[in-house]
Amino acid sequence: MMNRRKAIKRMGLSFGYIAATPTVLSILESCGKESQISWTPKFFLENEAIVIQKLIDLILPPTDNIPGALDVDVPQFIDSYYHEVVEIKKGDTFKKGINLIINILGDNVAGADMNQYDSLLAKFLKARQKEIEEFKINEENNLIYHTLTNLRSTAVWAFKTSQKIGKEVLAYDPIPVVQIGCMSLDEATGGKEWSLMN
Repeated sequence: MMNRRKAIKRMGLSFGYIAATPTVLSILESCGKESQISWTPKFFLENEAIVIQKLIDLILPPTDNIPGALDVDVPQFIDSYYHEVVEIKKGDTFKKGINLIINILGDNVAGADMNQYDSLLAKFLKARQKEIEEFKINEENNLIYHTLTNLRSTAVWAFKTSQKIGKEVLAYDPIPVVQIGCMSLDEATGGKEWSLMN
């Protein structure tokens, strides 16, 4: 299971960035001030927040040298992002997908076995094209698939643009003044992606 978690994390880190607007950056800064242990969701209900937190922990777990998504308050960020930025219709659709996941896991989402969460992620995020096409036939499976892919991409974006990851894990240069077009990433940064922090 641990090898799969590391593989998912590497896959997550390979996703592209989403443009960081001033509103989004202010949400990221405010998340750093919130407690990592207990937090009160603004947009999601408690059960929805628990599911999101557990899924995010599996998508971006900590490793020996890189903190995990929970270490940089990604669930809190996503909650604030949906509360402050995302339009209501999209937020309601996302919540509907999370509630379909809750129906699969059962009422006790806090006590659900992590293997249930892991199996759910494997079924939908490692699906082959034929399986994805089959999800489209079933409205609920289609919504779960889109909810989980959306959660993964938003979590990766929030993770990569968090201050700790941006300054301590990714290649960070607060004042980039030189542009060298023909240098490999390995030569320039030791293989690290560039941080979007400013």
